[in-house]
Amino acid sequence: MPSKRIITKAADQDVKRRKSPRLESRFQLQSVEVKIEEEVPVKEEEVIKTETRVQTEAIKTEDTKEVEVKEEETCSAEVSPINGTCFSTVKDSDLAEGQPKNWQHIYNEIIAMRAKIATPVDSMGCEKMPDTLSPALSQNRPQLYRFQLLISLMLSSQTKDEINYEASQNMKAHFISKGFENGVCIEAVRSSTESELDELIKRVGFHRRKAMYIKKACDLLHEKHNGDIPKTIEEVVELPGVGPKMGHLLLQFGWGINSGIGVDVHIHRLAQKWGWVRKTDKPEATRLELESWLPRRLWAQVNPLLVGFGQTVCNSQISNCDVCTLSKGLCRGVNRKLLKGPISEERLAKLRRQRADLSPLVEI
Repeated sequence: MPSKRIITKAADQDVKRRKSPRLESRFQLQSVEVKIEEEVPVKEEEVIKTETRVQTEAIKTEDTKEVEVKEEETCSAEVSPINGTCFSTVKDSDLAEGQPKNWQHIYNEIIAMRAKIATPVDSMGCEKMPDTLSPALSQNRPQLYRFQLLISLMLSSQTKDEINYEASQNMKAHFISKGFENGVCIEAVRSSTESELDELIKRVGFHRRKAMYIKKACDLLHEKHNGDIPKTIEEVVELPGVGPKMGHLLLQFGWGINSGIGVDVHIHRLAQKWGWVRKTDKPEATRLELESWLPRRLWAQVNPLLVGFGQTVCNSQISNCDVCTLSKGLCRGVNRKLLKGPISEERLAKLRRQRADLSPLVEI
């Protein structure tokens, strides 16, 4: 996807807001009992709709007003030949009072590291997957891309990108064999039974519930939205099984509408680790706090940037501090045992066998 620049009618208010310390009132929203899809993937449909109604009340603030995104190349570096990504680095104009200490240095260091490695999200992440399965789909068939993006997002909760990709491949091959030349499309899904869908996606987490949600969501899209994805966060989260994280990503990459940050488990964990947000067990609270200070132009790219980093370099199960440049004074959670001595051949072999080949990071 091309990089984007945000155009908003409230630009003057945004500038004034960024020049002021963060308001404490924003964090009063943390007391509201809200959860996104990673935390409650098996809630009944009525419960999910009740929760998302509460969440959309928080979304309807001036700070998270939906704004159209106009395409423009904003990357300060060329597209990485390793992973095909191009992330915009932090500029001096992005800095303001009240932001976390050294956040810009951490952010730019992550971009430098991500340019050296290919992570699962770079080709199999929800926004990338439709184009990986059908090259240039987002440019040539934007409505079909939006639909496949929705399906990949609905399958992604508590499921690794690699497994999600496999399920999407299964669905594409199956629907093409049934005569649907577009593969995963609303007509193909609506013609399938719930049990048929369940068999195709059986390796993803909570596949039975997701098969039911996908069927119901497709019926709703057909009946209320002419088979296309709606363009507001309020309408998007009305779809069964779709919460704010999925909704914001769907609008960003499907319509170019920047309504909020998609916070998943990686962003939730890393933002707390670096002191970017207060300690909380609620990803929704993390989202609101990030949106209070992170420049709006970075909202769409922060998810794939940090997800790829969290999948590989800063994995919650495996320490790789010896090849992470944040270990040089920028991260307070460093595993100092790994920093002793040179990197051995045995260690290099382990770096190559991880979820991404991390050996190129030794050079930097």
